Amino acid sequence: MAEYLLVKESQIALFKNTPFYYQNGAGEYVIYKKKGERLDENRLSKIKYPDLYIFDADKDAAITELMTSLNNDLQAKIKGGDLKDVRQTLAVIMTEALTPSQPESMNTLPETIDILMGHCSKKDGTLKYLSQIASHSSLLIEHTVNITALTLHFCFFHGFSESDTRQLAMAAMLHDAGCAKLDNRLIESDKRLTDEQFKVYSTHPQLGHDLIILNSDFDIAVPTVALEHHERIDGSGYPNGRRRITSYAQLIGLIDCYESLAYRWKKYRKTKKPFHALHLIKEEVMAGKFSKEIFKQFTSCLKK
Repeated sequence: MAEYLLVKESQIALFKNTPFYYQNGAGEYVIYKKKGERLDENRLSKIKYPDLYIFDADKDAAITELMTSLNNDLQAKIKGGDLKDVRQTLAVIMTEALTPSQPESMNTLPETIDILMGHCSKKDGTLKYLSQIASHSSLLIEHTVNITALTLHFCFFHGFSESDTRQLAMAAMLHDAGCAKLDNRLIESDKRLTDEQFKVYSTHPQLGHDLIILNSDFDIAVPTVALEHHERIDGSGYPNGRRRITSYAQLIGLIDCYESLAYRWKKYRKTKKPFHALHLIKEEVMAGKFSKEIFKQFTSCLKK
């Protein structure tokens, strides 16, 4: 039996090549918009449409079209100069890329990274400022956008090559991909996790690694960061207690820790000022959990 997938109201304006269907009074799916047509903009502004669906067989092409449209929108928003709009569009892109039912959408993220690298200045700190703008996305998406922006800012500040910057940005975008496969209530909780909840949560690095390996052909550095970003060089991390971890994973892990302290309020822990967050991480550095050199490099990039 043919299957049809509901199109989100917020996304119907982004499609041209994908046919749309609606259900008539008899419950049958009938063509509503043919391939190559766009819906009327006046009606779109008033949401004057029935529930619209795409045919399951068109799903892959629809995802590609959607992500291309979103990347085009991101490029336009960056040129427009409103960082709030840029962040909101980037959040939508990351939401789609981390949707468990469509993992293939992550393959369009290199284009997103190229847009950010091509239009965000290496000198004006745009990406650092971008990470400081709040929006209304889920905690996972907010966190992912922050980590990506801070990572790109780090790379720009220290003059990393384009190749290394792309790899690190991709790793930042997908470092928590495994979280998308867990119960959202676990990810969104602002309470300290119980031992049993943490046991489940600590599976996300392996889940993310496997998801990236199975659904993309990205360099091995990307799934490796997903697997290792909670490992620590003294062997105290998880999921495997490794001591030898890649420099990429060490950097993303440190940025991940900083973002959690400085950006995320929880009932059991208030948000820290940047200096206080860095002081707490410095204690972990001195305890042998993080690289002293990477910590110094990250601290220096936050000064500008």
